[in-house]
Amino acid sequence: MIRFQGTANTLGLLFCGTMTASMSHEIKNALAIVNENAGLLADLIALAEKGRPLNPERLKTLAADISRQVQRADSIVSRLNRFAHSAGQPVTTTDTREIFEFTAALAARMAAMKGVTITVAGDNTVQVQARPFIVENLLWLCLKHLFAVSTGNQTVQLGAENADSHVVIGLQFAEGTPVEEISKLVTQEGQPLIIALQAEVSTDAQRSLIRLTLPKKFEE
Repeated sequence: MIRFQGTANTLGLLFCGTMTASMSHEIKNALAIVNENAGLLADLIALAEKGRPLNPERLKTLAADISRQVQRADSIVSRLNRFAHSAGQPVTTTDTREIFEFTAALAARMAAMKGVTITVAGDNTVQVQARPFIVENLLWLCLKHLFAVSTGNQTVQLGAENADSHVVIGLQFAEGTPVEEISKLVTQEGQPLIIALQAEVSTDAQRSLIRLTLPKKFEE
């Protein structure tokens, strides 16, 4: 079987670059807020040294804001760490919901900027045998091309169901979304990922749906 590892790896590097840039931007935002609050604390201390009494409630508010941003940055770093380790993860059996939720978290900032809401359907357990990183990469391509055509107030719901020897991942878009155009772009750009996953991409324009069909068991 011919493998397009080089091209798949290139797509993976682009995926890593995009997500790392997004998450590092979030971390910088959190640090900027911490720095701003630290400056306010310094101003209050300077005023106190001149005889102005400190306001305990103001101090509590600033401390709470700093703590909240530290927790936010820690959460982003944990996500970044998990993402970095996932790039080298081998084929494994994974719950599709876990993949969906992580992909949605990775794309959350960019989705918010484009006015897109990403949700995960149901709570049923559907497992697939694959490299999670490649599945996330292919899902990201779908989201990326949705963002490119979104004019705001757009929605996409990720879900999966069992179908005999396959798992069908569905991306349910809002009515009127050009799913055939998105699917065509994803198929062209993501062909190495599709081959690596032994997957098929199809659309249902009437239902504004894109399907990614993967084998339940990955064949080496």
